[in-house]
Amino acid sequence: MAEPHESRVYSDFAHLYDSVFGRAFVDHEHEVIESLSFRPGQRVLEVGVGTGISLDAYPPYVHVVGIDPSADMLAQAREKVLENDWKHVEVRSGDALKLDFPDSSFDWVTSFHVMTVVPDPVRMMDEMVRVCKPGGGVALISHFASEKPWLYVLGRAVTPLTKRLGWTTSLRWKDVLNGQRIKVERFERFSPWSVHFVVVARKES
Repeated sequence: MAEPHESRVYSDFAHLYDSVFGRAFVDHEHEVIESLSFRPGQRVLEVGVGTGISLDAYPPYVHVVGIDPSADMLAQAREKVLENDWKHVEVRSGDALKLDFPDSSFDWVTSFHVMTVVPDPVRMMDEMVRVCKPGGGVALISHFASEKPWLYVLGRAVTPLTKRLGWTTSLRWKDVLNGQRIKVERFERFSPWSVHFVVVARKES
């Protein structure tokens, strides 16, 4: 069985991503990006940029690098960059588990709906924090497993099925946030009935 981030779901259905998943995700992603305190000249890394549905939310006075392992997704992201003449945006192939950037390279590192897709989310978070500058920000949206024991057990029970579709339902927030050199400034559901959480944190200096 393919690992989640290698699932063909993300290549076979790349042409449908914006119309199917994009409609559900784009508003949340834009809300988070627009809430961040960017300053002119800052560098931003988006891990798992996909088809680039979030890119138009970034202000033109920051430089954005978006990475993704899917060539089909990146093709759509590049098309958006060219069509909109976003000179402040570049997209390239990249692995969330082994970011090809030196330590402390970015003022902000963002990622949306990717943490439950990779086979090692802890390593992904390690990498995001590593390439973030001290005092810089990390922002992500992710589904996290319920804190209620019976719901957590249910999530683990259906994980073998959801992994075939490309993601896991058993990831707990503390698995990826605890032990990191960050101070969490925002941690909340988008709504009482939402399964998605937004996390905004600062890397310790």
